[in-house]
Amino acid sequence: MKKISFCFVLLVCLKTSFSQDNEGGFNMNKMFAGGTVVLGLGFGNNSQFTIGGNPELGYTIFETVDLGVCGNYIYSSASYLNTNGNTYKTNITLSGLGIFTRLHVSEGFFIQLQPEFNNIQYKESIKDGDDSREENFKSSSFLVGVGFGSRDVGRMNFFTTILIDLQKDKYSPYRTSTGEISPVVRSGINFYFGRKGRT
Repeated sequence: MKKISFCFVLLVCLKTSFSQDNEGGFNMNKMFAGGTVVLGLGFGNNSQFTIGGNPELGYTIFETVDLGVCGNYIYSSASYLNTNGNTYKTNITLSGLGIFTRLHVSEGFFIQLQPEFNNIQYKESIKDGDDSREENFKSSSFLVGVGFGSRDVGRMNFFTTILIDLQKDKYSPYRTSTGEISPVVRSGINFYFGRKGRT
């Protein structure tokens, strides 16, 4: 019910913003796109490879408020040697969607709220063996945090966020296997469409 209510509020805010715009509707100059890239490498007996991204598309509805939608795709492959001398391989594919709100509380600083829904595909196998195990999970998260970045229309902007998941979903990718919070740090870029100027 809370998820449906949040989506409804988002749609109402967007409709209100479009109808109150000085140009009589949707303003391309207030739309932005961008995101972050994820890349990780590890070598040795416990090797790991991770790649992915978090694209986003947003709209500045008021001078201090941004709303938007975001995607989430991360692929991770790892291998490790257990005490029996067997090498295990795991493949994890994380994909999902979310909506975000950024409240710009001062120059350069903002608070971010982001409900997110993910699908997690997990596969574990023994290298050069026939045994394997596959599982599929669904999880929901409510990320909350702070960020820093510029917001100049017509220019490429950089931002960094530190987020934590307040929702205690057992399959959350933002919590440890014991349920403890694991902070998420993301740095990326975005750019506004349309002519140069300031919102």
